[in-house]
Amino acid sequence: MFNRRTILPLIFFSVSAHFASANEGFTDLADQPATIDSPAVVNFWATWCAPCIKELPDLEELGEKLDDEATVYLVNFGESTETIEQFKAKNPTLFGAHTVLLKDSSMAGLSAYGLRGVPTTVLINTRGETVESVQGIKAWGSDAVVQDVRAKILQ
Repeated sequence: MFNRRTILPLIFFSVSAHFASANEGFTDLADQPATIDSPAVVNFWATWCAPCIKELPDLEELGEKLDDEATVYLVNFGESTETIEQFKAKNPTLFGAHTVLLKDSSMAGLSAYGLRGVPTTVLINTRGETVESVQGIKAWGSDAVVQDVRAKILQ
């Protein structure tokens, strides 16, 4: 039957599989496979999503304040490189050096992170565990939010 010796390996393998599947399907804009390195703030967004666009500058500010402590990923959800590049060309000030732009063309994030819509931001700690998922817009660049994010992901 099940005991400590049989359950712990099962838990380990299922958790490991979850972390691995969370990185499957993400690419850079050149369609090269990309991974989410922890600790991280992973924001799922789309070019047609007004709240997503509104919070992009705050996410850049969060990335600047976190500096090399953690990476802020902007994962476009379900759109082509051409669509993303056209959007970037029209809105160059929304993207900066403190965020990493990826795409999720296969919408792998839907099941990997249990997404219900965009914008959704997932906080991942140093062990690669999802510690919080925030659906909707947030003032990511505010000092109080940055401090809260640090406390959640840098432990």
